[in-house]
Amino acid sequence: MHTEKTMKGRLFVNFITLILLNDLRGKVSAIKPRDRKYWDFKDMLNKVSTYSRIHFTGTYKDLWTVPTKAQRLIFSLLKIEYHWKGNTVNLEKPIEPEDNGEQEDEEP
Repeated sequence: MHTEKTMKGRLFVNFITLILLNDLRGKVSAIKPRDRKYWDFKDMLNKVSTYSRIHFTGTYKDLWTVPTKAQRLIFSLLKIEYHWKGNTVNLEKPIEPEDNGEQEDEEP
């Protein structure tokens, strides 16, 4: 049996998780389905689940796994900072989703 303190702790963690998931659902639903490739929030969570930081002790810098194209798209759509090619992606200029051949001609 778990103590009352342990059960209250678990309940609190579940409550915070529910708040975060509802916030994620709202942010995902605000993005056009075509831009997010018709992924729902569960698909997005599954796709980014392998992105992680590797921490070394001592004077070594932390490393991040290389994000996949889908992970970069999700992070950009949700405006989440991530590391790509040794740099932190600038949130002022997020990567825009690709339009698969429906590009407009730009004038110089």
